[in-house]
Amino acid sequence: MQEKLKPFTLIANKDELEKISKKILDSHSVEIVPVEKVANAQLIQNLKSSVDNPYKEIYENFLSIFNAVGKKPEPQTQQVSFPYSEDPQKIREFSKTLKDEMQKLNENMRSLKEQNDRVETYINFFEKLKGLKFDLGNLQKMKFLKYKVGKINSVFYQRLIESIKEMDIIIADLTHEKDFDWIFIIYDPNIQIEKVLSLANFVEYSIPQDYSGTGEEILLLLHDKKKSLEYEINILNMSIRKLFYENRKIIYRYSDYIFVMKNIYDLAQNVGYTDNFLVISGWTTKQFFSELEEYANSNEYSILLDYTFKEKAPTLLKNKGIFKRFEFIVKMFSTPSSNEIDPTPIVTILFLLFFGMMFGDVGHGLVLSLFGFIINKIRKSDLFYILGVSGISSMIFGVLYGSVFGYETIIEPLWKRPMSSIDYFLMVSIYFGMAVITLAMILNIINKIKNNEKIEVLFDPNGISGVALYWIAIADIFYYLRNGTFLKITLGFIISFIIAIYLRGIIFEKGKLGEKMVRSFFELFESLLGYLSNTLSFIRLGAFALNHAGLFLAFYMMSQMAKNPATSFIVLLIGNILIIGLEGLVVFIQTLRLNYYEFFMKFFKGNGREFNPITYQF
Repeated sequence: MQEKLKPFTLIANKDELEKISKKILDSHSVEIVPVEKVANAQLIQNLKSSVDNPYKEIYENFLSIFNAVGKKPEPQTQQVSFPYSEDPQKIREFSKTLKDEMQKLNENMRSLKEQNDRVETYINFFEKLKGLKFDLGNLQKMKFLKYKVGKINSVFYQRLIESIKEMDIIIADLTHEKDFDWIFIIYDPNIQIEKVLSLANFVEYSIPQDYSGTGEEILLLLHDKKKSLEYEINILNMSIRKLFYENRKIIYRYSDYIFVMKNIYDLAQNVGYTDNFLVISGWTTKQFFSELEEYANSNEYSILLDYTFKEKAPTLLKNKGIFKRFEFIVKMFSTPSSNEIDPTPIVTILFLLFFGMMFGDVGHGLVLSLFGFIINKIRKSDLFYILGVSGISSMIFGVLYGSVFGYETIIEPLWKRPMSSIDYFLMVSIYFGMAVITLAMILNIINKIKNNEKIEVLFDPNGISGVALYWIAIADIFYYLRNGTFLKITLGFIISFIIAIYLRGIIFEKGKLGEKMVRSFFELFESLLGYLSNTLSFIRLGAFALNHAGLFLAFYMMSQMAKNPATSFIVLLIGNILIIGLEGLVVFIQTLRLNYYEFFMKFFKGNGREFNPITYQF
């Protein structure tokens, strides 16, 4: 069901902006409409609009303060009331000073972290050189020899050794790392070693010139440096936290106020102003409209008007319980317009009936239900909740069919077994389809009456003429099946209603006569064909019930061909998994199809827009 929303335009003293805006934000029941969309043009003359939000910068200061200590603000908006006792300028100065102090400490800490990262890189490098027992600083002083340090892929290592064995080159193995060998090379400067190393895919690393001593001595020094940096970083981090917790009470109190004010002045972007007054327009619920009315009556400088807007009212669905979850199915198709029936409660019932009838089995339904509810509990998803409820519907129909995991010998059916009553179930499906299509036509008539579309009520293919034509044709068909002849009296009525539906487009629609005649003919042909095809489409209810039983029977027969119980059990297990997974998915899709195409298309336009109330935004 829908809650009808009311348009409002509130004119109040400009000084009341904060109080009124907070009332609106707290209500979660107002969708703001820019004043220029108000239908009364005289109202919007000479109005100005707000441009800048004076609290945005202060709000960002507080966000930086919270971010500095890894926290997220949790505003207690209900604690903020007006008039507010603190000076906004004082809050601005407090937030800027604290943010700047924290920022300075953060910059120092960032610099130290960069140093720490470099030291860690050096530690990883010198770990490879700790086997060298001489002063690495002396390498820079060598005059008659050169050196290189790096790694080579283990695949090329032996090839490198073979290629330099006749040269004055010494290679010392340092360490092995995954697919690479780290090596230290000393060679005569006259030897062109670069080409040899390039062919061996040698990757060279430079020894930092700032360090001297053996590899182990340098590592010890680097580890000490790392510890020192970590202590400094921790001290700065603690200093930032100390600053926060010393001022925590004030930070939270001020940030709550600034958060509210920032949202108020965001809202103010859609408010019109004169020198002394403000104008706020929007859509709201009847309950909050009454609160605004009470406020306006108690304030001599306020007026509440119910002007209509240039746009259609948004849609606010107010279903409860299980029906609330099935709004997901309706919205997947489209959002109901504010001037048409919300089909959610009816769709809920039809969806469960369709699914249960096509997938009736106690065991399969139980598995499906448990799966849906468990996933819904983890992910909070309406889709999986619907799957869980559909599983319950399957269990109910499973009891009616007497089917448990495909076996029809465990319980007696409360209704009939599909495989034992094939013609019966196919006919029941047809009857069910006739009832659903008639219901859709009745809903279409109600929608047309709500929108005062008198011509459509009478002559629409899904209006009164359509219902009459549909049922007279059905009665005639059943009479023929019973007696072998058509009722002559009904022929006149059928022709009359067909002519009435055809002439509707010619008489009441705009356009050239020839175009209207052709268009009306094809619309009539499509409608008549739709009566038949939509009705026959419901045969799938019985057909899938039969398919469900037949599919299990096929897997059962295959299991009986197995030569040992284990194989037989595996075949049945795989069969049940396929039935629950694949057939369950197909039935779900078919259920959606019956709702969307055979039911919705006859009455539901779904050209609405969801109600989008303004709320606090971070």
